[in-house]
Amino acid sequence: AVVSTQSTGGSGSDVSSIKSKARVEGNEWVINGGKMWTTNGTQADWMCMLVNTNDNPNPHKSKSLICVPMKSKGVAVHRKISKMGMHSSDTAEITMENVRVPLDNLIGEEGRGFQQQMNQFQNERI
Repeated sequence: AVVSTQSTGGSGSDVSSIKSKARVEGNEWVINGGKMWTTNGTQADWMCMLVNTNDNPNPHKSKSLICVPMKSKGVAVHRKISKMGMHSSDTAEITMENVRVPLDNLIGEEGRGFQQQMNQFQNERI
């Protein structure tokens, strides 16, 4: 199973206001932050995570998509969130503390994650 998520606790549906960050150290991304309302979060093998990867003041150019194995050291699934409906897939709260993944786990181009995520949402809603 794979999870795709963008919502950081406190940012609601405003994708451009996420707080999770990734920085480069050597040949790895080091990721810190959290995600709320993560679909399939308790059963996924991988997470496609939208994170801030640069300091561009334009929030639409500071984010990137990075694939994170859910069994990585520092990934924690804190709770399965109870819902009224949509019981065929779970929803979870997840945090990441100094999670390290290879630079090759970047999806597409650094700084283009916001646009990529918005395109994915359009396809998902059709």
